[in-house]
Amino acid sequence: MSSKASLPLRAFASRSPRAPRSIPSRRAQQGVGLVELMLALVLGLFISAMALEYFLASRSTLNTTSAVSYLQESARHVTRRLQPLVRNAGFSGCASVSSVSDGTGSHALSDSPLTAESDTVAGITYDRLALQVPALGAQRGWKLGASVAQGDTSLTLEDYISGTLETDSVVLISDCESGDIARLSGDGNNSLDLSSAVEHGYGGTIQTQAYVYPLQRWYLLLSQADDDSPVRLCLNGEDVAGDPAAGCGEEVARYVEALDLTFDTASGSGSASRFAVERSVAEVEAANDWSSVRRIHISLTLKTPPTINVEGEGNGELQRTFDITLSPRNIGL
Repeated sequence: MSSKASLPLRAFASRSPRAPRSIPSRRAQQGVGLVELMLALVLGLFISAMALEYFLASRSTLNTTSAVSYLQESARHVTRRLQPLVRNAGFSGCASVSSVSDGTGSHALSDSPLTAESDTVAGITYDRLALQVPALGAQRGWKLGASVAQGDTSLTLEDYISGTLETDSVVLISDCESGDIARLSGDGNNSLDLSSAVEHGYGGTIQTQAYVYPLQRWYLLLSQADDDSPVRLCLNGEDVAGDPAAGCGEEVARYVEALDLTFDTASGSGSASRFAVERSVAEVEAANDWSSVRRIHISLTLKTPPTINVEGEGNGELQRTFDITLSPRNIGL
């Protein structure tokens, strides 16, 4: 009986009491200390400053790149637009410029196929350039369909359609011996009526084939619509009086700061005429030496629009000066 009664006591005695769970100390529950917090703030501010500096530098580089691209594209457009006009300045068909008569009273091709006159726009003093060129388009000229005698005021053409040219527009009649510049008073199918009589005859048995070319006088000028508008470089046609048309006929560039012209003129006759001397507009004008011009130098200063802000530049505007050189091929023929 006693052995049986001791078994439950031994079993109970062999069991070990469960270890109590550890309780976190007060120190382990305190979280991040002041030193760690300050260090994290300093590192965070440092990283944020680096990111902000990188962002600002990237934005500044992007704005500068955009500004330079804008100015370069503007200068390229000016060159592309002016090149065909300048190259055809003084166009006279296959006749010599000196043998062309002008009955309009304003074009004076034999004296000044191009001219320049001082003007001031928005405080910018510059030289307004005038160029006489054929009307560039699909139709470069019409073949004379019948002979024309000296003093005639009408022309018969091949393949001319009524209304192609406007009344008061200007044409050049030219073969390889002489030429006439005349203003139109009207037209019809295969015919043109002139406001003045021609001074040369065309279509004779000895003369070469004559053609009729539409002519235009273009003005390269500066224009500003109002005081708050940018200064624009414009191409304007002429009015009936031979003056530049009002306003800006065709915008070539905007935000212009300066426009300067110089010319290379032939220094002599014969082989010496190949050597050019650079002259200002005033020097060429004083010598009336426009027919000796061989190259036109255009110095154009442009600035960026307000939408492109360039840091480090005055008022955030980037300025560049572009030098463009163009050669009239028909002057001096």
